[in-house]
Parts: sequence; structure tokens; C-alpha cells
Amino acid sequence: MHEGHVRTSGEPAVAAPARPIALAPLKEGLSPEKRALAEDLRKVFLLLGVGVRRYAGRRFLDPGSVSRYLNGGRVPPWDFIAGVIADVRDLRVPLTPEAEAALRDLHRAALEGNRPSSEMEALQDQLAEADEETRRITTRQRALEEALLDREGRLAQVRSRCRKLESQLEARRGEVELWQGEYALLQEESGDLQEQVVFLQEALAVTRAELIAAEDRCHRLETRLETLQEVTGSGREDDEPPSIMVMLEEADRRSSVPELVRAVGDLELRTRKAMASELVRSASQSRAVEEVAGLLCALRQAGFDAHARTALPAMVMVRSVDDTSALARELFREGVEDYVVVLIQASVKFHQSEDLAGFASALHRTGLPAHAGSLLGAAAVVRPVPDLVSVALDLAGGELDDAVTAAMSAAAQRAVPDMVTLSLMLRDHGLLRQADALQRAAAALRSAADVAEFIRSLTDHGLGHDAEVVFAETQGRSVGHLILLVQALRDGRDWSVLSRAAQYRPVDDVAILISELHLAGRVQFAVDLLDLVVRTRTADQIAQLLHHLDGTALGAGPLLWSAARALAPAQAAALLAGLERHGLAEPAEIVFRCMLHGELVGQASLFLAALAEAGSQYADEHLLCRLANDMDPAPLASLLLALATAGLTGPLDAVIRTRYADCPILDVTLLAKQLPAGGSVRGEWVLGCVLAHVIHVRSLADQVALVSALQSSGLGAVAERLVTGALRTHGRRFRDELTRERTKHEQKVLSRTFWLPDRPRPHSHRRGKRE
Repeated sequence: MHEGHVRTSGEPAVAAPARPIALAPLKEGLSPEKRALAEDLRKVFLLLGVGVRRYAGRRFLDPGSVSRYLNGGRVPPWDFIAGVIADVRDLRVPLTPEAEAALRDLHRAALEGNRPSSEMEALQDQLAEADEETRRITTRQRALEEALLDREGRLAQVRSRCRKLESQLEARRGEVELWQGEYALLQEESGDLQEQVVFLQEALAVTRAELIAAEDRCHRLETRLETLQEVTGSGREDDEPPSIMVMLEEADRRSSVPELVRAVGDLELRTRKAMASELVRSASQSRAVEEVAGLLCALRQAGFDAHARTALPAMVMVRSVDDTSALARELFREGVEDYVVVLIQASVKFHQSEDLAGFASALHRTGLPAHAGSLLGAAAVVRPVPDLVSVALDLAGGELDDAVTAAMSAAAQRAVPDMVTLSLMLRDHGLLRQADALQRAAAALRSAADVAEFIRSLTDHGLGHDAEVVFAETQGRSVGHLILLVQALRDGRDWSVLSRAAQYRPVDDVAILISELHLAGRVQFAVDLLDLVVRTRTADQIAQLLHHLDGTALGAGPLLWSAARALAPAQAAALLAGLERHGLAEPAEIVFRCMLHGELVGQASLFLAALAEAGSQYADEHLLCRLANDMDPAPLASLLLALATAGLTGPLDAVIRTRYADCPILDVTLLAKQLPAGGSVRGEWVLGCVLAHVIHVRSLADQVALVSALQSSGLGAVAERLVTGALRTHGRRFRDELTRERTKHEQKVLSRTFWLPDRPRPHSHRRGKRE
């Protein structure tokens, strides 16, 4: 052991293993460099506390190779040593920088003493480092491209706002000073963004140059490595498994499709799935399209579908769009359409906007127009809005113009702010057809709350016409959508929805609307909608509406009752007149009776006055008399008071004459109890009319009986009023009749019965005889 080479920066954070880890002994006849490396590597490996097979399975390595690395039989690549050091660091027992540098020196010395294979492994290490640098530069290039795209999009938005402000300045000369400050700020922001764009473009150009240089270095290292392998052979022992680099090189150069499938199967048996996937990916990136399609289909048939799917996204990133579309065509012909879907998904995720448009065009040219449409539709849902507009600009007006329009319909699945931004950008770039498709799809597919938000946002951003189009389109959807839309809208648009429905919707839909609005607590909307239908629809349609309302949970009768209570008197009169005009007598009578039910005499009087002015038969004395005969005292009192308040004295007198000509005296008493006494001029006047009718029409006996009934009911003042009027009209005859009625049960002193002795009780007489 080389003391001092391997030192840790602290005590291990994990306990020692329960039993010692068994490692194969060092191989005999090792050179000093290989022995020193193997000893130090074994010491570092033992810090992990796991066996060779367990570690090999953890890192998808071959256990035999790991064992040979640790016993000195083979010089490991630096990637393996670096992986062991990283794993030790994860256990919180990291090596000191000096120890790690010593291991690297030992590894370099071992490679120097192991030529010519050491030269091959050194080249492999250099190639790995160059590839890592290439990936790092590629990542930086993508970040710069994304930043550049973002700044260009923001710059376009700022310039659009500048143009809008310029137009507003032209239109509003009087507000120049107010807008100049904001315009100056926008100009300053535009200049900053322009500088950022120039800087990012320069940085991107430098990065691309670095990437070209790195790719060239990788290519030169690959060429040197291939030349060295051809001179020295494979460089591995007969009993060792093939290395991943050798298999990948053979896959790129000579192996046939069946050989590749067998190699993948062999790697699967050795649980080296990552190596198998890398083998398939490498072969797919370098072979002809027909061979790649055959390889993928053969892997699918052999049960290695996962490796085939792993290789497809890598092809999208490295192959041209023509190659990718040709592969899609071959795969479609072979009946593996799900692989075509994987290609489309990868293109949506990884391609730039111009490549995305090129891939869609290539798919269309290769006879896969439906898949081109799927590609554009998926991109419309997930790609940034500027990318989507760029693709639309590249393809609009060409052979994929309809597909682009359909893709904009798919973009209606995006968030509402994205849809608004997309609408603005499409309008700004003259893509009017695509903007219309987006808005129609949003109106037809999104929820009522989203549509309402979309309409408000379009209006706020100056697209009022577009908002009206969306508003008109969305009203053709189901009744349930309209109900939710009414609750989500503002600014009077809710009633616009209902008025449109009243004119154009089938009556069964309108019935559902009315019922659901009433149940949801929007009673005023429900009754206003019913009133509008009665005013605008035909008699048959109104009858059908009432029939459908009877089938709802509410029912037509309660709804008409609510309408009469919620509408203003003039509106209620118009509703009744409309029902009456269409021959719907029963619903009209419901409205009439509801308006007379309760204590709102003023409302009822306005209602009757409006009916009289409209010439309704419900203000005619004959119909009023017929209805009054069936009324209870409370609504009858309301009718009489309303007629008196409305000045309809003719119908009032007719109702009194008809109702109280020969009715029981109790009915007059009940009416007197319903009419307000004292302080109510109309009530006193109506009561006077009723009492005058009784005095002039009814018999003296009925009048006397009414006096007794009024006194018994606690209406003494009304009784005295009746007595006064009757005496004035009938004089002594009424007084005598009233006296007889009051004294008919009193005993007279001069009568014979007064002086007769009391008769004995029958039972007392019988008891005396028995005694």
C-alpha cells in the first residue's frame, strides 16, 4: 500500500460493514504502476462498504470488469475511478484534493506503462472529455437561443405598444403630454431590449463557433480511436464481455440488423439496459432511414420496445427533418403508428419553430397529412405563443393552411391569458382566419367562466369586435352552459343571453332556463324571461312553454304566481293581457288572483287600472262579478279596495250588488272584519257602500241580524253605523224590528206565564209517589 496517497477529509458518516468485503487478490506479475493504482483504488472502493456485484449492479456495469479493475488485471478508464470517488463523496467521507490528484497521476502512469492499449484508453478518455465539453456548449447554445427568442418576443410586443401609442397620439392631440412620458419609457425599454438582442446574437454566434470546434475535435478523436482499434484489434481478452465503445462502433459501421437485435438481447440478459439503449440510439443516428425503420420494427418484434422508443427522440434531435419524416413514413407503412406518435411528441418538445414547421411540411409531402395536423395541434397546446405564431406564419397560405387553422382551434385548450396574447399576435401579423378559428373554438369548448373571462380580457385589450363574436358564438351551446354563462357574465350581457334565448331557443330549452334560474335564486331573471316570451312568441309556443314548465320541479302555477309578485303592476297587467290575448284563460286568472292576494292594495289598484286601460276583460264588471262570487273575504276585500283606489266605481258597485244581494249575513260580517277601520278613507268608503247596499236591498230582518252579528264580532262601531243608516232610511219599522229582535227572549210582567208556579220536576214527582 502507498501510505499517504488515499486520505479522507473526515471520519466516515456510516458504520463499518457487518462483515468484511471480499475482493479478489491482486493479479500476479503486475507492473509497479498498475499495482500502485490497484492498491489505492481498492482502498477507496472499500470505503463504500458494498461488494463488487452489488456495486456493478448499481452502476449497470459488468461484475467481471469491476473485479479486473480492482485486482489490477485491467487499467480502468478514468470515468470508473471518478464514479467511485463521487460515490465515496456522497457517503460524506470525501477524498482530499491531494489524494484525488495522486490517483489521477497513478492512473496516467498505469496508462503509460500499458501501451498500446493505454493509448486507446487515453483517447477514449479524451473523447469523453471532448463529448462532455460539446454537451456543455450545446446546453449553453440552447439557453442563449431561448433567451434570444424571449427578448425578440418582448421586443416585438414593446414595438407593437409603441405603434399603438403613436396612433393614439395622432388621435388624441390634447393628451400628448400625458402619453409622452409612457412613450419615452417604452422607447427606452425598446432600446435596452435591442441591445440585449444584439448581445445575445453575438454570444450565440460565438457559442456556435465553439460548438463547431468541439464537434470537430470529437470527430478527429473518433477517427484516431478507430484507426488505433483497426491496428491493434479489439484490445480485450477472449473471456471479457465486449466493451460498450466497441459495440457502438461496430453498430455504426458493420453490424446488420439481426446482429444488432442479438447484441441488444445479450445486453438485456446481462442487465445492461442502459448500454442496450445506447447501442440502439447510436445505430439509429448513423444508419440509413430504411435500416433504422427495420431495426426498430425488429426490436419491437423481439420484445425490446422500450429501447426503440428511447432511440426515437434522439433521432429527432440529430437527424434532419426530411430524415425524420421519411422514417415516420416507413414506420407508418410497417404498421407501427405509435412510433410515429413518439416522433411527433419529440418534435413538439425539441424542435425549434422553423424545424417544427419544416417537419410538418415534410410529413405532408410524404403522405402523412393527418400526422402533420396532429403535430401542429400538439404544438398549439404546449409550445410558447411566439413559437406558435412563427409556425403559423411559416405555413399559412400554403398547403398546410387548413391544418394551421385547425391547430389554432386546438390552442383553445390553453390558459385564457395565452389565448388573449395569441389573438393579439395573430391579428397583428394578419392571420385573421387563424384568430377567428381560435376564438370560435374557445366559444364552443371552454367553460362558461372561461368564456366570460375571455370576453372581458378581449374587450380590455381593445378587441371589442372579437369579444362580441365570441359572445355570439357561445350562445349556441347547451342550456346548462347558458345558465352558467348568465351567472358568470357582467355589464348587462347576462340579460342579452336570456333575451336572445327567448327569441331563438326552442320553448323546452326556455322552460329549463326559467326553472333553473328560479331555483338558483335569480327570480327576477326568470320572470322577466317568461314575460318576454309571452310578449314575443305565438300562442302555441306559449302554451307549449307552460306545458313544459308544468313538467319541471317548480311547475307553471307557482312560477306565474312568482311572476305576478315580482313584476311591476304594469308589467303584470301586460303579462295577463298577453296570456288573455292568446286565449290562455287559466294562466291569466292565476296572475289576476295573485295580484289581489295580500295587503298591497296600491299595487293591486295600479294593476287594475292598467288592465282597464288595456281594455282587458278582467276589468269588465261581468267577469269581475263572476270571479268575486268565488272569492274568500280577504281577496274580495283587496278587490273592492283596489277598485275604489283605481276609481273604477262602476265595477265596484257591480261587484257589491252581485256578491251581497242574497249572501249569508256572515259574509258581510267577515268582509267588515277584513276592511281597515279608522284612518283608512278608502276602507271606510267601501264599507259604507256595502252597508248602503244592505240597507237598500236586504230585508229588515237581515239588517237586524247583521247588527247582532257585528256586535257579537266586536264591530260595535260598524253596527252603530248600520243602525244609524237603517233608521234614517226605514224609520220606525226598523226600530220596531230591532226592538223585537233584542227583546224576544225577555219575559213580560203582564204575561200569564210569568205568574204560573214552577212545575215540579218529573223525577221528583215519581220519587214522591214511590214514597
